[in-house]
Amino acid sequence: MMPRGPVLRLETLEQRDVPAITIQIDYTYDTGFFANRPDARAAVERAANELGSALTATLGAITPTLGNTWTATMFNPSGSGELSLPNLSVGANTLKVFVGAKAMSNNEQGVGGPGGYSVSGSSAWISTVQSRNHAGFAPWGGSLSFDSGADWSFTSSANGIGTNKIDFYSVALHELGHLLGIGTAPQWNSLVRNGTFTGTAAQSLYGGPVPLTGDATHWADGVTIGGQAVALDPIMPRGTRVSWSTLDTAALRDLGWFTVDSGPTTPITTVPLGNQKSVAFTGGTNGTVSLFTASNGVLVDTGTRLTPFAGYAGAVRVASGDFNGDGVTDYAFTTGAGPQAVVQIVNGRDGSLLVGQRVVFPGFRGGLFLAAADIDRDGADDLVISADAGAGPHIQTFRVVGGDLVVQSSFFAFDNPAYRGGARVAAGDINNDGYADVVVTTGGLAEGRVAVYSGASLRNGAAARLVPDFIPFKGLWAGLNVAVGDMNGDGYAELAISPDRGAPAHVLIWSGYTLARNSGTQASALPVIASFYGLPSSDHSGGRLALRDTNGDGRSELFVASGNPQNSIAATYTYEMAIAGGQGATPATPFNTLVTYDGVYAGLHTTDDATETVTVAPVERKKCTCHACTALAQLIATATGAEALVETIPV
Repeated sequence: MMPRGPVLRLETLEQRDVPAITIQIDYTYDTGFFANRPDARAAVERAANELGSALTATLGAITPTLGNTWTATMFNPSGSGELSLPNLSVGANTLKVFVGAKAMSNNEQGVGGPGGYSVSGSSAWISTVQSRNHAGFAPWGGSLSFDSGADWSFTSSANGIGTNKIDFYSVALHELGHLLGIGTAPQWNSLVRNGTFTGTAAQSLYGGPVPLTGDATHWADGVTIGGQAVALDPIMPRGTRVSWSTLDTAALRDLGWFTVDSGPTTPITTVPLGNQKSVAFTGGTNGTVSLFTASNGVLVDTGTRLTPFAGYAGAVRVASGDFNGDGVTDYAFTTGAGPQAVVQIVNGRDGSLLVGQRVVFPGFRGGLFLAAADIDRDGADDLVISADAGAGPHIQTFRVVGGDLVVQSSFFAFDNPAYRGGARVAAGDINNDGYADVVVTTGGLAEGRVAVYSGASLRNGAAARLVPDFIPFKGLWAGLNVAVGDMNGDGYAELAISPDRGAPAHVLIWSGYTLARNSGTQASALPVIASFYGLPSSDHSGGRLALRDTNGDGRSELFVASGNPQNSIAATYTYEMAIAGGQGATPATPFNTLVTYDGVYAGLHTTDDATETVTVAPVERKKCTCHACTALAQLIATATGAEALVETIPV
């Protein structure tokens, strides 16, 4: 049993759980709009957190001294004219954003943009204020203003927006995009050619120059990427949430908001993987992934070996699923602790990259966990990602769209962002409603806890519990591993839990049907269908789990892998073997050696073949106008020397 550590408690949400850009929302100049609307504050802060957490640029602090002074300038977010903020201090990797509201005309819903400044002092000081020691666009911050008389919806759920209401969160994202330089920065203007945006990342994603509005401050109305609307469209439809798109992200990349990381290199996959119903075991000392199937409790080696990250010999973690909906299993890979955490997806049909390397939690090097299942019931699996120990229990789910990862939902599990033990994830349709649910377990530093979130809510950006949180092993202070899959073929996915290192591989399995029919009861108070040791009970290295139908009988087999790097074995169990107490399994060594880098990890996967048809009725559109649409120019003067003065006009 692990020694006691800090207890999980409910605490205030932090602005970020891993190093990134903090977009600090400031209400100093609010005249009551935000003070009287906590839901408005929550919406704008959520937009700021989600954008800031994705940026990897490094910005220097702006700290005035006696001989080096400056004045930040910005448009008044709650009134007319311009405001001056003498010797404002701005922390490293931080943007200060002042927000407010006022009556607007001409169908405006929001205005926003980066601030200006005047500065006096040494050349180094002037350079710090101008560029923040960063090669890309790097303002100190700026201001956002919203129409005080608009018919707003402040809901956190995308499906809770009234038909004729304006989604506040969508407008906040849009205006923050302008503050970050889209349509406003000199770097943006330098990439505008003949009414199009010619940034390298944007062109690569879009397939050529991207059409712009006549004033070159927005994407042209109606531009989409992978069928998804873009946040910087000039028109905001009523009754609809417009999320941040991969094209908007590409524009920020062209403006310099993302740094190049020296993580693992491009994956090497020399053969198509095909539609193998296999489980991927990882943990070998050479960064190799081995694919196995199961036959009556015996692991069967398919002979397929993958090297996801060339030259990388550390821990690899994997989730398999049909991410592009072509009926062929694809593979998502990430690394364990060490390098900058990245994710990439290999196309199972031909071995090409379905999604190239993407940084999910910028600056975090503690490793990630992955799961895959169809959360939104569109016929393609979605990717679930959590960070390992050292980060908060920040869970993100992604759709795969146009060769990139598009955020579907983002939340802190256990309602406790301050917890730093990491989190593990699994996904599957527990309640048989057609939407894969997401299960999150603690990674350590606390009594092991489990939270189950409804896929029907996650597909709309919310995170509602399917069942109450529970503690499966009372008094056990160790990480928990989890898998979800339909073991008996009744359409309800079973939930399997086992401790990680610090305890034996004691496997508990709950019936999905029982959980669904007792949604108000903690699972720990409900009967389990199986309780057994998946590996020898004398080994306190825990059990890493996966559930997958590898033989095509419509029922998932359970795979249990050891966390012991000196005894790296694995075993598999049918439903009948599990409910009989785990009898009859034959442990094997997936890497033909007992010695591995970090024990063995089993790739997680569940299958959801349900599809649905969605009909969207035409909606009234209303123009979203910001300062970027009306500003005629940005005045930039440069100077050098101790007495030099540099001024810019905020846009």
